[in-house]
Amino acid sequence: MGLRDIEFAEEYRSGEDDALNAFFLPAFKVAKSYDRAVGYFSSSALECFAAPFDRFVQFGGSVRLVTSVELREADVEVMRDAAVREALCEERILEVIEREFTGKAVSSGVQKLAALLEIGRLEIKIVTPQNGIGIYHEKVGIFFGDADDYVAFSGSTNESREALIHNYECIDVYPSWEVPSRARRKKDHFQALWKGVAPGATTYGFSEAAKRKLIRAIKSAPVRSRGDSEDEVAGLWPHQRDAVAEFFAKRRGILEMATGTGKTRTALSILSRLIRSSAIRTAIIAADGNDLLDQWGGDLAAVVSESYPRFRLLRHYGPHHDRDEYLLDPENTVLLCSRQALQGVLKRLDQSAKAHALMVHDEVHRFGSASHVRELDGLADAIPWRLGLSATPDREYDQAGNSFIERNVGEIIFRYPLERAIADGVLCGFDYIALEWDPSDEDRRTVQALMRRRAARAGAGEPMSEEEFRREVARVYKISVEKVPIFAAFVDGNPDALDRCIVFLAEKAYGDYVREHIHAVTPRFHTYFDVDNAAVLKEFATGIIDCLITCHRVSEGIDIRSVKTVVLLSADRARLETIQRIGRCLRTDPKDPDKRALVVDFVRRRATADGDPTTDEDRRAWLEGLAQIRRSTRDTGE
Repeated sequence: MGLRDIEFAEEYRSGEDDALNAFFLPAFKVAKSYDRAVGYFSSSALECFAAPFDRFVQFGGSVRLVTSVELREADVEVMRDAAVREALCEERILEVIEREFTGKAVSSGVQKLAALLEIGRLEIKIVTPQNGIGIYHEKVGIFFGDADDYVAFSGSTNESREALIHNYECIDVYPSWEVPSRARRKKDHFQALWKGVAPGATTYGFSEAAKRKLIRAIKSAPVRSRGDSEDEVAGLWPHQRDAVAEFFAKRRGILEMATGTGKTRTALSILSRLIRSSAIRTAIIAADGNDLLDQWGGDLAAVVSESYPRFRLLRHYGPHHDRDEYLLDPENTVLLCSRQALQGVLKRLDQSAKAHALMVHDEVHRFGSASHVRELDGLADAIPWRLGLSATPDREYDQAGNSFIERNVGEIIFRYPLERAIADGVLCGFDYIALEWDPSDEDRRTVQALMRRRAARAGAGEPMSEEEFRREVARVYKISVEKVPIFAAFVDGNPDALDRCIVFLAEKAYGDYVREHIHAVTPRFHTYFDVDNAAVLKEFATGIIDCLITCHRVSEGIDIRSVKTVVLLSADRARLETIQRIGRCLRTDPKDPDKRALVVDFVRRRATADGDPTTDEDRRAWLEGLAQIRRSTRDTGE
C-alpha cells in the first residue's frame, strides 16, 4: 500500500473532519520520509510533532524538521556578522533546551524523537526571519512515498490530538499526482528553507552541542504515562479537569465553581490549550475592579510567557491604555480589560479576529447589569469560544440579566458547589457563630415610615415595587447600631477572631462607626472602600494589617489564602453575596494545612415567637448545614 491508495480530501477542517485519523495516521503508515515546519522550538512543539507517528518511526521513516527560535532585540543589533548570528542562534537554542526540557516529564513520542536524533534519522534546522525580528511561523509538511509520489499540505494546525479536534483551522492537501504544481511549490519552498536560500529567511544548523544537550535532557527526563494529560502533570484537581473537558465539549458556557476552587486556573488551562492547539489567535479577558484585573495580569503573564505559539499580553484598565494597540494588531495577543472598556473593544474588533477568539468573563453575573444589556448584546456573537466564570452566576430577581448572559455567553455547563468543595477538601471547613440581635425602637420607626411612604406612593399612582421596598427595609437593618455593641462584646471575648479577618458591612459611614470598637482590640486594621488605596489590600495580604473592614471590594475574585475569619455584620437576602463573602476565608492555605475557618453572622430575631422566620434565620439554617460538612476520604488529586 502506498500514498496513492489513500483517498485524500482537498482539505480537513478541524471540528468538522477527523484530520488525525483521516489524514495524518494513514499517511504516516505508508510514508518513507517526512518534512515538516512546526514554528517555535519548544517542548510543546516537539510534543505535537511527535504525537501521531509511532508506526512511522517503527518502520524506518526519517524526518527533517524546520523550527524557529525567538531572538532578542539586543541580538538583532549585532547580527550583521554571519558567525555571530550562528553563535547567537545556538545560544538561544541551548537556553530553550535548558528551560523547556531539562528535568521535565516528556511523552514517549518525544523520547522516540531523541532516539531518532541520536541515530541520525531526525535532522533539525532553525529558521528565523531575515531581519531577526519575531519567529518563523509558517507551517508546511510533505509526506514522501514510493517512487516520486508525495503529498504536501499547509495550514496552521499542530499534529496533536487536541489541535486536530479543537481548532477551527483548515489543512489544505496537495497530492503530487493530482495537483502537481501546488504540491511542487510547497516541496520546493521547504527545500529552499532547508538549504538556506528561501527569500526573507535565514537558516541555521542544529549544532552538535545542541543535539547532544537535547538528547541528554530528553533521555534523562521522566516519561509521562500514556494516560496523563498535560493538565494532570500541571496538577489540576479532578473537578478542574472535568470543567475543562466540559468546556471543550460545548465551546461556550459558564463554569459555576465555588469561590476558592480554582476558576482562574481552570480558565488559564483552557486558554493554554486553545493557544497550543492553534484554535485561537486572540483572547479577551474581562472583569471588574483594578485589584482583580491586576491579579489576573500576574497569572496571565506566566501563561503568555510560556505559550506556543508565543502570545503577548496587553491591558486596558486603570493606568493601562493598550486598547488601540490591541485593535491595530490582535493577532497572538491576550487583552485584559475592564468590563467598561468592552463595548469599545468588541465594536471595533475585526470580524475575522473574532472568528478565532476566546472571550472570558470573570464574575460573569456582573455582566448582566442593565447597562451591559443595553450596550453589549450581540457584540460577541462571532466569537466561537465564550467562557463565563462565577461562584454565583444566577442574578437573583433579574431574569432579563440572566437571559442576556445566557444569550451572550452560554448556559451553565458545569457546577462545583460549596458543599462538594468542602467535602472534597478543596475548600476548608468552617465553624459558624450566630450573634442574635433585636432592632431598636428607632429602627422600627424607620421601617414604619417606609410602610407609610409605600402606601402614599400607591395612592398617588406611583407604587413602590416589592423589591424596592424590601431593599429599603433591609438597609435599615444592615446599618442598625444595635449590632455594634454585640460585635464589640464578641471581639472583647475573642480577640483572636480579628487575626486574618475581614468584616463585611453595608456602607462606609457605618464602617467608620464600627472601627472605633475594633481599634480598642487591635491597631492593625484598616478600612478598604472605593476611595481607598489598593496598597491596603497588599498590606492585608502580607500580614501587615490583621483586619480589613470593607463593603464589596473584596467580595469577589481576590485570592488571599491566609484569611481565617469572615464577619457578616451585614448580609444580603440573596445568597449570591454571602457565598462570595464566606469564600474569602474558605481557601486552603499551604502554610496552615490544618486551617479551619470561622464565619461570624448577625441574625435578627423575628418580631414574635410565632412570626415568620427572618431572612437572617434562613441564612443561619443554611450556613449551619454547611458548617456540618466534613472532608471525605477520597483523593482530590492535590
